[in-house]
Amino acid sequence: MKVVRAIIIEDDKTLLIKRTKEGRVYWVFAGGEVEAGETDEEAMKREAKEELGLEVKVGRLFHRMKSNKPEYKKCDEYYFLCDIVSGQAGTGQGPEYQPDSGYVGTYEPQWVKIKDMEKMEVLPPEVKNLVLKYEK
Repeated sequence: MKVVRAIIIEDDKTLLIKRTKEGRVYWVFAGGEVEAGETDEEAMKREAKEELGLEVKVGRLFHRMKSNKPEYKKCDEYYFLCDIVSGQAGTGQGPEYQPDSGYVGTYEPQWVKIKDMEKMEVLPPEVKNLVLKYEK
């Protein structure tokens, strides 16, 4: 399985999804599984539209890693730098936002100051640390 995720940085902020699930609050980068027949770029654009409500331009590969999520055994995660082309963050209409989809918890896209990420539970920590050090 292959998963793509978006690193969107504007000024001194990055766009994350605040997850509240089973009493736990943490932040993740938008993205999801590459579907059969899709390229990484097509999947990244679809996921950004579904989860964030944004059309994005997919840039260079930022980081690649083996997933550390138990449900993603044998999964590679690819993090791409993306730029917003159009849309408004927070207007995603993907299955995560549909009441009968089976997804657990809440999804809230939020702009976060990069320096504030130090004190937050941003997953995965490896990518969080790379973003903290990133300079455009």
